[in-house]
Amino acid sequence: MEPISADPAANAGPRPKGTGVGPSPGILRTPFFVVAVLAVLAGLFAGAGIQRAVDHHKAARDLYRIQVLTTFWRISDEEHRQLALPPAQRTAAVFLDVLDSINQDTGTNGQGTLEVTLDSGSVAPPHQAAFAVTVSSPYASTTVAVWSVIYPGSSDDGGCVLSSTLLGSGRATTNLDLGGNQSVAPCLPSLWRGAITPTNPNLGVAGIDQSGGN
Repeated sequence: MEPISADPAANAGPRPKGTGVGPSPGILRTPFFVVAVLAVLAGLFAGAGIQRAVDHHKAARDLYRIQVLTTFWRISDEEHRQLALPPAQRTAAVFLDVLDSINQDTGTNGQGTLEVTLDSGSVAPPHQAAFAVTVSSPYASTTVAVWSVIYPGSSDDGGCVLSSTLLGSGRATTNLDLGGNQSVAPCLPSLWRGAITPTNPNLGVAGIDQSGGN
């Protein structure tokens, strides 16, 4: 008697000619066009996700630009109102109300996450009002200086960035790009020197820290 082989194929008898070795009937191969379609769909979903992230970033930047510029304009307007009063009647406390109105403004506050705070400033000099404020949101935190210098027949309004998380830590040394062709120049050291003139403020007189707040 011949021994029984451990290989079932050895005892299966002769194979029919021409059958070859093919795939198991239980295994289905995915057609190439299905793989291609799935790859295209995956690319489309990935692209849509990237586009949503880009759109979200742009919307956040656009809102932050509105928030920063609105702060500039409202502070500057109140500085003009204060400088129109005799020095003895001026008060810096009113600027807290101005900032509170910005924080409560649904047109600028976005999802209720905006916080504009008063850091320092003064309306005491006869011809100058200057304040430093910080505009904070989930997008960024930026400290800016806003000033108004008014003499009979002339006025000079300005603003600059002291620091911003968009520019890294420490004092700002480059322009802050807010998008929409809007940017804010860094505060130059010369703004803390010299006498207050129709064309030059002195932020140091207002107690504004030159080093920045971030």
